Amino acid sequence: MPIVNVTTWPNQSDEKCRELVEELTLTVNRVTGAPFDKITVYIQEIAQNRWGEGGVLGTDPGFAELSRRRTRPAAAPGTAAGTGTDTVAPVSPGAPGAAAGAAAAGAGAGAGAVSA
Repeated sequence: MPIVNVTTWPNQSDEKCRELVEELTLTVNRVTGAPFDKITVYIQEIAQNRWGEGGVLGTDPGFAELSRRRTRPAAAPGTAAGTGTDTVAPVSPGAPGAAAGAAAAGAGAGAGAVSA
């Protein structure tokens, strides 16, 4: 019983969602051999003001650029020492959260994350 979850921003018409469900069902059937009535596809829509990538909400005017940053942002004016810095350190591949950040960056803005 394959279950496919697509998470995306709410920006698709009912017709596009219907097409996506049909195509994913056909693909899962072709690849796994599961019968059509045992394949579940659901689309989960997350509002842009509840979706963040790279520490930036999807509604931020600079989202396209800021969500792709690979470094920690500089300290905001007036922040205490030690809570931020004007020098940014790159995220190393083994750092906590690095895999999640890389996955989010690879997914692209509004692209659905698909799990089966």
